[in-house]
Amino acid sequence: MAIVTNDELVEVTGGLRQGAAQSRWIKKALGIEPPRKADGHPLLTWDQLNRTPDENRKKSTIKWKNAA
Repeated sequence: MAIVTNDELVEVTGGLRQGAAQSRWIKKALGIEPPRKADGHPLLTWDQLNRTPDENRKKSTIKWKNAA
């Protein structure tokens, strides 16, 4: 499980250098909320980047038949 470096994050996010801007891009593009490293940049693995957006989203639907 290789972690994406800060330089690689700049390339992946299209030139964004600030950690907050990179996090917004990741949330919009991949649908996940990444944790932050101590320097403020998002912490991602290459496995997370290579997944499709549907695989990244958590399945959290309410089953109304079971809820009561």
